[in-house]
Amino acid sequence: MRLYRTLKEQIMTGLVKPGDYLLPEYDLCKYYKMSRNSVRKALERLQNEGLVVKRPGLGTMVPAELSISPSDRNVLRILTPYPAHFVDNGLPAIIDTFSKAYPHVDVKVLSLPALNFWESFHSSFEMGLSPDVVMVSDLQLADRDVLAPFSDLTSVLDDRLDKIYPKLLNRFRHKDRLIGAPLTFTPVYLAYNPKLFASENIPLPSDNWTLDDFIGAAQGLTRVKNGMPFCYGFSVFPYVSRWPVFALQNGGAKKAGGLRENSLRKALTLLHDLLYRKRIATTYPDTDANPFLFDKAAMTLTTTFEMAGWKDKDLTFAPAVAPLPFGPTPSTLLQANALLIPSEAHSPELAREFVRMALDADVQRDMIRHSSFLSVIRDVNRDTCSRSYLHALNVEDALMNNNYFIHDLFNEAEIEELNSEFALFWLGLESAETVATACAKIR
Repeated sequence: MRLYRTLKEQIMTGLVKPGDYLLPEYDLCKYYKMSRNSVRKALERLQNEGLVVKRPGLGTMVPAELSISPSDRNVLRILTPYPAHFVDNGLPAIIDTFSKAYPHVDVKVLSLPALNFWESFHSSFEMGLSPDVVMVSDLQLADRDVLAPFSDLTSVLDDRLDKIYPKLLNRFRHKDRLIGAPLTFTPVYLAYNPKLFASENIPLPSDNWTLDDFIGAAQGLTRVKNGMPFCYGFSVFPYVSRWPVFALQNGGAKKAGGLRENSLRKALTLLHDLLYRKRIATTYPDTDANPFLFDKAAMTLTTTFEMAGWKDKDLTFAPAVAPLPFGPTPSTLLQANALLIPSEAHSPELAREFVRMALDADVQRDMIRHSSFLSVIRDVNRDTCSRSYLHALNVEDALMNNNYFIHDLFNEAEIEELNSEFALFWLGLESAETVATACAKIR
């Protein structure tokens, strides 16, 4: 249904015009991270509505004779990446509030594949489709030059800026201009399965638990049968969006970016201890294959964005949150979504009103109450979340200043180098010492 709605909106807005072909099924699966069966069901639904036709040997085409009548109502067009859990679970509440305030305006959400988002963004302008608001994550802003064609939002949010976490605002500044309005954010944190803890009579994580407590729990929760583990104490995604947390907790980042060699060495040694010496942890190749989702790992590193997607996974338990225990430094990674307004927006006044409304304290408070997301407004989080929860997430008060976005540490080229350096490490075939020394030289 998500893909069906996405492709239908692309057709109805004219991004894909009559006579144009959709991407091949293989590319739709790749760009939208969906199975071939899901893609075919979405295309079948579009075909039943007469919005596409199958051309044997050629592909799926929007009928050349298809006529789309333009609406005489005002339209606010929002461009978002796909997949993005916030678009499915957080943005609709904001749109609903906006629609009640502006009933004469139709809000249209157009999702483009995250893998080639900026290429599709520029193509939409070339084809005459001018979005009014663009939602992006900080991960899509590694190249700061992409911010050039967007408006400065400083005056739009002048009365709200002092309420938003400065760490988030700074991530979306470019040459003294506030280009992005932070919408929601998440730290990387530790989630655990209370049901598995209870089944093994393992004490639940406390607010002040230590690395030894974590290791003891992971050992007690790792289960082996016939020499084969069938449940691990901990699972970790072997990618740069997760593992730097271990280094940040063991000494932190260098002032000029990157991670200190000593903190890297401690972090990587700990990871090898968990994965290969003690054998109480495992890695997984894809976020949908996390053993934590299947009661096969008792703890995992995750985000509120990722957790929002778990509601479709039919979990047998309610995940709980524990403080990160991997080292003495209270620090973690951050991710954030933000709203941008293109300089050539079709309806700039409506766009500014939408952004202001999205950053209204009552709207942010309502968003938290109906979802697992965090507000970018400090007082809203303090009013709606417990202090122990914010402490476990490492975002309470001054703790927020200890956290980093991944691109505070590395640029895209350096991330590619890191992935290459870690290829054998994750297999247990290269030492922490060797990898730490190589990675320290990247920046």
